[in-house]
Amino acid sequence: MLFNVPTANMVKLEDRRVVLYLSDEGRRVLRQAGLGVLDTGGVTFDVHETSDHGLWVRVDYGDGQHLILIRWDYILAIDVGGGEIRTEGLVH
Repeated sequence: MLFNVPTANMVKLEDRRVVLYLSDEGRRVLRQAGLGVLDTGGVTFDVHETSDHGLWVRVDYGDGQHLILIRWDYILAIDVGGGEIRTEGLVH
């Protein structure tokens, strides 16, 4: 699935490492799930898949890797690492 950003560009998030900036409620929920999340700053995750509900991210627990859904409601911003940047079409 592609993530539709307001600029009408499409960003593929699956199998990418991203930094999520979460609401206070989002941080609280992740703490309840057993993740050590700081009060400020971004949280780095590897995205498995996107859905209409949020991002499915990979998390390592003592018994192996799990997938956790982080709802869009809790995500304030997403920092997607570089990669190839290219321009298509006319540049004004």
